[in-house]
Amino acid sequence: MGEGTGSVEPSTDVAPVVRALLALARQRWGAEVELGEPPTSNTEGFDSEIHLVHLTGGGLPEAWRQPLVLRVKADADRLEEAQQEADVQRWLADTGFPAPRVLAVHPPGELAPGAVQVMERAPGTMLLDALKARPWTARRSIGQLAAVHARLHALPADGFPRSDDLLDRRLRLTRHVAAALDDAALGDGLRRVEALADRLRDAPAAVCHGDYHPLNVLVDGDRLSVIDWTDAGIGDRHGDVARTLLLFQLAAIAGGNGIERAALRVVGPLLGRRYRRTYEQHAPLDPERLALWTPVHLLHGWSQARALHAGLFEREEGAHDDRTERVPPALVDELPRRFDAAMAAVPA
Repeated sequence: MGEGTGSVEPSTDVAPVVRALLALARQRWGAEVELGEPPTSNTEGFDSEIHLVHLTGGGLPEAWRQPLVLRVKADADRLEEAQQEADVQRWLADTGFPAPRVLAVHPPGELAPGAVQVMERAPGTMLLDALKARPWTARRSIGQLAAVHARLHALPADGFPRSDDLLDRRLRLTRHVAAALDDAALGDGLRRVEALADRLRDAPAAVCHGDYHPLNVLVDGDRLSVIDWTDAGIGDRHGDVARTLLLFQLAAIAGGNGIERAALRVVGPLLGRRYRRTYEQHAPLDPERLALWTPVHLLHGWSQARALHAGLFEREEGAHDDRTERVPPALVDELPRRFDAAMAAVPA
C-alpha cells in the first residue's frame, strides 16, 4: 500500500486485466500509481467483461484519476470493433451527448487476451435496476429515456465516425447463424427481409444506437448516460425506435420468474407506450416505417436465441455462461411466430 495515500495493493483475486493495467500505468506515469479502492468485476456480460477501477497517483493525467471502466472484448479478433466504438464515443462526448469517453484502446495480448477499452465511468445505476428499486419513478424515467433517444437522432449525421449501415448491422448475425447452422427457416426469413431492403433504407440518415433500452442507460438523478455503442451506425431512426419498442413488448417472455413475467406482461407495454408518446413530443413517428422495421429486429432476436441454444457461441470450457438463462428457450419458439405476424403486417 502506498504510504499515507489510502490506496490498496491488488490481491491475488483481482482480475489479471486490472493488475496488467496497474503495471502499465506505473510504467508510464510512475511507481506511485495505485488502486484507490478495491476493483469490482462482472465477467458474465453478454459479449464482454466489465471491470470497475479507480487509480490514484500524482503523475496520472486528470482523466485517469477519475473512476474508470475496463471493457474487455470476449474475442481476440475484435480490435477494430473496439477502436470504432471508441471513435463513436469520443465523437458523441465532443458533441455534448451523454456517452462516456474512451481514453484508450489496448490491443489483444497487451492487457488481456481480447481488446480492452479504458473509459470514463458514467455515474449512477443501470436504469433497469433503478426501475426495479423505485417503480413509482417509471413514468418519469421512461420519459427521460425517450427524450435522450430523440436527442441522439437529432444530432447531425455528417462527420459521424462510423459508416455502418443500420440494416446491414441487424442482418449480419442472421447471415452468420443461418449459414453456420444450415437453418432453412432463418434463411427464408432473411430472404424475406432482404426483399424489403430498398424500402428500409429509403429514409433520412440519423445517428442510431442500435440497442437502446434500460440495460444500456445509467441514471443519476436527472442525468442519463448511454453506454454500449457496439451496434451504433447510420440509418433510419425508425429502426432504432422500433427495436426499443419491441424490447418493451418482449420483456415478459424474458422475465426471471412467473411473478415477474406476469407483471411485465402489463408493465412492459405501458412503458413502451409512455416511451413512444414522449419520443413523439420531440419528433413525429411514421407508424408504417415502425411496422416495416419490426420484422428486422424480430429476425435478429430469433437468430440470437437460436445461436445461443444451439451452442454456437459457447465460451471457454469450464467458464460460467448465463446467457442462455437470459434468453429463455421460449423465445426460440415465440420469435418465429411473431416474425411471421410482423411480416404479414408490413404495409404494402
